[in-house]
Amino acid sequence: MRRRTLIIILSIAIIAVIAIGIWLWSFIQQIERVMIGYVAIARLSGTISYSKTGIFGGATITPSDVKYYVDRVVSDPAAKAVVFVIDSPGGSAAASEEIYQLIKKLAEDRVVVIYAPEVLASGGYYISLPAKRIVASPHALVGSIGSVMMLVNIDEMLNKIGVNVTIIKSGEYKDIGSEFRAPTEEELEILGEIVNKTANIFIDRVKECRPSISSDVFTAKVYIGVDAVGVGLIDDIGTLDKATKLAKELAGIPDYAPIIEIEKPKGLLELIFGRGTQLNDVNVLNNVIPIEFANKVLYLWIPGRG
Repeated sequence: MRRRTLIIILSIAIIAVIAIGIWLWSFIQQIERVMIGYVAIARLSGTISYSKTGIFGGATITPSDVKYYVDRVVSDPAAKAVVFVIDSPGGSAAASEEIYQLIKKLAEDRVVVIYAPEVLASGGYYISLPAKRIVASPHALVGSIGSVMMLVNIDEMLNKIGVNVTIIKSGEYKDIGSEFRAPTEEELEILGEIVNKTANIFIDRVKECRPSISSDVFTAKVYIGVDAVGVGLIDDIGTLDKATKLAKELAGIPDYAPIIEIEKPKGLLELIFGRGTQLNDVNVLNNVIPIEFANKVLYLWIPGRG
């Protein structure tokens, strides 16, 4: 009986020693991770908007998405640097500004590097400005600094199908930009002034963040990655691996430091239906503007239209 009791005590002691050993090893690893640090990777893909565009609406980048990543990085002292992988033609000017401010605040505390694999245009480029460095694929399309507004006019179509819309308004310009009638010359001037002032905000941001940039970029031209370096839009061309190595170097952490990709948890509908097809991006690249972008001032690159 005493022998059996002794075996039980010894077994418990061995299990306790093993458990304590595992805990100590995990604790030491956590301390080492905090001391060494790591590079976080966050992927932002799609058009920039305040809201998701529905189950099959394609990928979007929202301020809430970016805030999630920013909060994750700020809350972890071991995250010494973050590489945002951005693939976006832009979108809402207001949403782009909000994301710009989020990344700017993060860049005051951590090293931020941007990597552009395919498209870093208009609002996509705008939100990249606060980064310490911008790296792009040699084939990436970069630039389109400026703003745009697209007015949708369905008046003729409604007339053909016998639909008449009557607008009762309190002031001359209350329905400016309405899709139910063509704009007047005076209204086009007013809206043009708004677009130009919004573009000037973009231009001022670029000059502030990249003072040595070529003035050629302010024509809203798009450049391929290898040319974007020459005009000062980006700092280097390369791969994601190059961007992460640069982030480690700027953060002063060793080359062997880990790289950890952080992901925002998917909602139930995203888990069920997925968001594999980038319909918003495909529509933009085919000059078909998502309906939520109509009659708004945008930082959006639209191939063939500016």
